[in-house]
Amino acid sequence: MLAQELISSVVPVLHPMDTGAKALRLMNEYHLTQLPMVTDNKYVGLVEEDDIIDWEDPDLLLETAAGSVFKPAVLEGAHFYEALKLFHDFKLSALPVVTRENEYLGVITKDNMLAMLAMYNGVKEPGGLVVLEVGPRDYSLAEIARIAESNDVTLLSVNTITNPGSGKLEILLKTNRQDLQNLIATFERFNYTIKYTFSEELEEDLVKKNYDLLMSYLSM
Repeated sequence: MLAQELISSVVPVLHPMDTGAKALRLMNEYHLTQLPMVTDNKYVGLVEEDDIIDWEDPDLLLETAAGSVFKPAVLEGAHFYEALKLFHDFKLSALPVVTRENEYLGVITKDNMLAMLAMYNGVKEPGGLVVLEVGPRDYSLAEIARIAESNDVTLLSVNTITNPGSGKLEILLKTNRQDLQNLIATFERFNYTIKYTFSEELEEDLVKKNYDLLMSYLSM
């Protein structure tokens, strides 16, 4: 998905003739710590809450009280991963989207970005999680996918991260299955280290388990 497809339609912009007090009010209203400043449809910079709070007079105009210009932005045609990197690098709550001519198109909010990440990682889909640990040279997505397929399991998402302590790769698999026992057993046969597993019990299975426990208790 491209940056322009994540633009929020409700976030207002600031103008150089707005006051710091107005900027703080809008940030509070929209639950953001930054808002874009725009003039003549051109992106000027990102106004930050912390900077304005330090002003002695919040009624000063943004134009007259602005210090160094903070101007993070992402191009409209950039992949959303590039936007995600900017959110992380600059600890943003809002990221302006611009054209190559610096025309302001809108902002991506942190909430929009989080929702997109959840969608791409299959968070809303039912299923279990398996976290594998392997050496970097032993990582083979093709083999992992083949093992999953042999157990009739679909991988909804695959994410990797390097453990800074061990130097090994942790591979997070989101699956479409809640019963992971056969899949885990197969990974272990292929000498994969299973670091964690998380599975969601189906509601009827949970009710049955509780019923069985109650019957066992009553028969004692």
